[in-house]
Amino acid sequence: MQKFARRRVLIVDDNAHARTFLGQILDAVNVVVLQAESGPQALKMLGTAHVDVVFVDMFMTPMDGIALTREIRASDKASVAGLPVVMASAQANRDVVQGAMAAGVSGFIAKPFSPALVLKQLAIALARRQPVRPSPVQTAFTDEPDGGQAMAYL
Repeated sequence: MQKFARRRVLIVDDNAHARTFLGQILDAVNVVVLQAESGPQALKMLGTAHVDVVFVDMFMTPMDGIALTREIRASDKASVAGLPVVMASAQANRDVVQGAMAAGVSGFIAKPFSPALVLKQLAIALARRQPVRPSPVQTAFTDEPDGGQAMAYL
């Protein structure tokens, strides 16, 4: 997909397999993929590298995805503070999603996710380019090619 070509996405997850899987999805549409295995490493990278979107896992150590999102939103650099942040987690109950939205995420996807859902969330995040302010959670269900459903919060 040409619309994603040369976009720069930072994947932040303490699980190497999760970073690799998401990276392969994004690489397939010519996205430049940067990876960080922790929140502190991601913040350091955001201080020096141009990034268009951040995909972050919710449950990491030593800094979880909520704390990382809050740090991004509190940045002195407008180019960092306004970055779209898409949170991913296997725990996607209402309280978890509302906590992520309150921290300022732009979108939320439930694991496991499909390539189609990742690319849809990437397109939404790129179109917004501004942090989402806390609001009622909207849920979108999408039919997956394998007959299942995946969940995304917009």
